Amino acid sequence: MTKRTERGEDQIIRYVTLTCSHGGKARNRTLSVVKRPTGKTECKAKINALRCDGKLRLTTVHNIHNHDLSPKKSRFFRCNREVSDVVKRVLDTNDMAGVRMNKSFGSLVVGAGGFENLPFLEKDCRNYIDKARHLRLGAGGAGALGEYFLRMQYKNPGFFALMDLDDDGRLKNVF
Repeated sequence: MTKRTERGEDQIIRYVTLTCSHGGKARNRTLSVVKRPTGKTECKAKINALRCDGKLRLTTVHNIHNHDLSPKKSRFFRCNREVSDVVKRVLDTNDMAGVRMNKSFGSLVVGAGGFENLPFLEKDCRNYIDKARHLRLGAGGAGALGEYFLRMQYKNPGFFALMDLDDDGRLKNVF
């Protein structure tokens, strides 16, 4: 769905247009000869609303799509994807234990009874773990990095890392 709005000088919305995400034509931004597949089908489905007397009034409703609708794919929309607190805890625990993300996500899939029963994608899990790792490294990041290097040396005797700290214990260089 694509949304367009216009606000007046008082920042109150004057009109809203909601259109199908398949609307319009795909623009080719490269000079490549190979045409890439696109989801654009020039679908004309849309809803227009105009503010009158403080209320939004529907002015146009075209609800006829020129493509198939697939409600089963609605779980892939960003607004319908959410990693719950329970799953976040499992991901954090597995990450701290050194379990790789694909294995961790696989266990979640098996626990839910299949991909279609999960309200999120593996990408969402990876994004969460990346963000959590970044936050864990925040203040005192040099100490956390040192602990990480020690864990890596324990797992792999051939692993080598050298940290250069300044007089205040802040990280200057990593080799």
